Amino acid sequence: MSNYRDNLIKALQKHFEAKITYHVMNVEVLLGSHTGVADHPDFMGTLENEIKQISSYKDKLGVLEKYFK
Repeated sequence: MSNYRDNLIKALQKHFEAKITYHVMNVEVLLGSHTGVADHPDFMGTLENEIKQISSYKDKLGVLEKYFK
């Protein structure tokens, strides 16, 4: 049973880390691409939303590590 629990925790950890990477890359693309700016009329809002997502997944990862590892 412990192995099942550990596997679930590892899967969640990888999921959260992947989502962090996903949103970090979105920010990097938006910051490095002038064409990306034209596609987003609310450029600052888009960046803020991506950073909000990063923060959310980092918080989830922290809770997972603090309480379930």
